[in-house]
Amino acid sequence: MDTELQRLLSLLDKAVQEMIAKGETSTFSYFDTCEDVGLFIQDIANKARNGKIQEISKLWYIFAPTGVWDDSHGSQEIANEIFEIINKHYQPETNTGI
Repeated sequence: MDTELQRLLSLLDKAVQEMIAKGETSTFSYFDTCEDVGLFIQDIANKARNGKIQEISKLWYIFAPTGVWDDSHGSQEIANEIFEIINKHYQPETNTGI
């Protein structure tokens, strides 16, 4: 596993922890709660760890500026770091959403 992917997965773990800690807090997105956002990110990270690297592109919509992460009041620093990697290496092929 390359170092940038390892860094991304580590950042995603932090993002999961942050959202799960917010628990049942509502989001202004298609996810009902911050916990739901965290569990979705966790699922994608686990799939990537198991070889389904292409799944990471689904997170582009979460971490894009003014995306779900912002709507869930997540840390801007984490979002910027994650989005930089995802935007560089794992952009979705089409703009169809999740």
